[in-house]
Amino acid sequence: MFRKPNRNLRVRKAASSDEEEEDEEQEKVERPRRTGRRGLTCGTRKKKEEADSEEEEGDEEEQPEQPARSAGPHSALSFTAEKEGEDDSFKIRKPTINAVIFKVQKKSDDVEPSRKPPEKGADSSPESEQNEQETLDELEKEEYSDPESNSPSSSPSQQTPAADEIPDAKQIRAARNRRKLARAQGDYISLDVSHEQSDSSQSESDDELDDHEKRITFAPGMKTLKDQMAEEMSSSSESDRDNEELDDIQDKWEEQQIRKAIRRPQVVDNDLLQGRSPPRVRKHAEPKFSTPLVTIEDIRKRLRARISSMEEVHRAHVMDNEKYTHDLEDAKSALQKLETSTSERSYKFFKEMKVFVENFVDCLNEKIQEIYQLESEMSEILESRSRTLLKRRQDDLQLESTAIQKLAGSGGDNDADDKTKMNLQDLELRRRRRRQKREDSGQKDHHEGMSSDDELPPDQEREYQQNQEDVLLLCKPIFDDVNEDFYQIKNVLAKFHEWRERFPETYYDAYISLCIPKLLGPLVRKQLIDWNPLQDTALLEHMPWYRDLDDFCFSKHEQENNLEDDPDHKVLNAVIEKTVIPKVSGLVERVWDPMSSTQTVRLVDFCKTHILGDERSKAVQGFVTCLVSRLKKSIEDDVFIPLYPKRLLEDRNSPHSKFQERQFWAAVKLFGNILLWDGFLQEETLQELSLDKLLNRYLLLVLLNAEPGPELLDKCCKVVGVLPQSWYKTLSNGATLTQLGNFSKHLATCVHALHKLSDRKGMEVLVSLLMKIKAENLAEELVAQYGLEGQSVAV
Repeated sequence: MFRKPNRNLRVRKAASSDEEEEDEEQEKVERPRRTGRRGLTCGTRKKKEEADSEEEEGDEEEQPEQPARSAGPHSALSFTAEKEGEDDSFKIRKPTINAVIFKVQKKSDDVEPSRKPPEKGADSSPESEQNEQETLDELEKEEYSDPESNSPSSSPSQQTPAADEIPDAKQIRAARNRRKLARAQGDYISLDVSHEQSDSSQSESDDELDDHEKRITFAPGMKTLKDQMAEEMSSSSESDRDNEELDDIQDKWEEQQIRKAIRRPQVVDNDLLQGRSPPRVRKHAEPKFSTPLVTIEDIRKRLRARISSMEEVHRAHVMDNEKYTHDLEDAKSALQKLETSTSERSYKFFKEMKVFVENFVDCLNEKIQEIYQLESEMSEILESRSRTLLKRRQDDLQLESTAIQKLAGSGGDNDADDKTKMNLQDLELRRRRRRQKREDSGQKDHHEGMSSDDELPPDQEREYQQNQEDVLLLCKPIFDDVNEDFYQIKNVLAKFHEWRERFPETYYDAYISLCIPKLLGPLVRKQLIDWNPLQDTALLEHMPWYRDLDDFCFSKHEQENNLEDDPDHKVLNAVIEKTVIPKVSGLVERVWDPMSSTQTVRLVDFCKTHILGDERSKAVQGFVTCLVSRLKKSIEDDVFIPLYPKRLLEDRNSPHSKFQERQFWAAVKLFGNILLWDGFLQEETLQELSLDKLLNRYLLLVLLNAEPGPELLDKCCKVVGVLPQSWYKTLSNGATLTQLGNFSKHLATCVHALHKLSDRKGMEVLVSLLMKIKAENLAEELVAQYGLEGQSVAV
């Protein structure tokens, strides 16, 4: 009696290949069970063993004997396509050595009627049929696997290929057809008795082992290289339809395995076996809480909140719409500009502008050295003339002072006396000519010593004029070999003006307003070679370059728009700052004579017109420093007031008295010239120069030694008359400036002296001077003491 080993039910593929069944049976033959060793059993096998034991024994008794195996040559052939849809066994595609094979008991309804043997009776059970089918499969496998098989049932035409040959497609199809025909006739019986005995003995040995001691074979035996190659060849011939069915069944099997993993009841669903998925039941979960009642007010609040949120969203959309509309308009305008100005024209213009600027810069580099040389020569001529006049004035002052001192002493060298007399006569002759010139012009309010001795001898004057003309002649041919577009400032500015009109964005992005002053600097300096603000020459506003720059900076279009922040408006001031102010600074340092009222007035007018308001620039700060330094030097070198005994000064016609008077009025003249800078220089600097260094150090000494009288009143009125009234605006305590304290006290002393002389009119004049310099406390005391009217008297 054969005992059927227990089998575990697994969901397998509906269409498994015969090759998989043969491999499983071959594994059982090649790897016999080892008795006495423990193995692993599936969970379902132990559960169903007792329930199915009796039925399995009955099936084993009815199982026919297995014939002996034929010793045919060993071959690995695949007959996968032969039993499509016949068997439910399947195999998971894994490496051949580690593959785990599961079998499911075949259903009677899935087996095709044509596959059943016609000789079987109706009482045969499905298990017996399955055992017969497995026996036939094993016999067939042995037939192809045993190289020494000599079965009489196999004809020479049915012999398999030799072990060293690989069957082709025709041989595989022929073997498949033979096997199908043999099974249909029911005459496929194995003659291998030893296999039957081994199986029975093995089954008996399995019965003796416990369930937990039985060993389950999970992996097939080792296959040869030819078997693996045959399997690969057979697997490549499967159709796409089989692959799709295998994928569907594989997914169902995986789903069932997942259910088993979570310890659900292992029940084989008939629907899954038939390829149908069970319907899903949707569970309805009732709420565990009761909803609150909704009132009309709640609905109204929700609607209002909804409306407010929608309004906010609407406002945001409106703002976005406006933004997009504005961006669209800007894009349209930019597109229109791009369409109107073609790239070809702009490229041509910028290329021409680049060539022009390069040529212009090359031209300036070629001519600039010549311009600077001529400018230096003209400056040297002016400086030479100024040094000549200054030296002559100082020599005359020293000569006259020495001559007056010798009058009181013994006689000196006769030769020296003759030379001194000649110089004194020349000096007196020049004074007469200046005096006659003042009388002819009708100038009455003048004192000896206030005139500027700036006359040169005729020969020196002609030489001076000739030198200037020579320099001007050399200036004319500088640009004779240059096109007008490169040295005429008007033409140069026209190029930049065209750029500003046609392409304003690129013009301002290139900062042309910062480049123009440096480009035009050499051209402007060339026109300023013969310009001297200290002489009576053309004004700066009347020069051609000034008018051209003024038209460029303030054109009609710019004036209409009134663009105050336009950088081109500062081009003219920048040219003056970088070109004109350095030239004026050089003239102030080396040419200007502070003792000359004419030069000082012209210079002050120029500074207040073109430099005032730009004190923060470096050029202006340098000019102010140079100006203050020149004024200090003039006070130290040109002011000299000798002090003589009163006996020598009593005679107003004596040389001592006349010399002192001339020097006093020369210092008053310088005092007035310094105060002309009020409004340009700072008050602290101006007060230090005029009051501390000149009035209190020199002028006040002469006033203190002077006798009270009309001459003293005239001198005091002249000093007070040139003092700026802006200095007294901040005074409110009835006292004058600190620097004028000694001078105001001297005026009060003179009032007391005039009271002794009964000169009430002179007293009133001095009181009015005190009121003018804001020494109100002293003036009120004098008025109260002497009963004066306290009215201001015109000086």
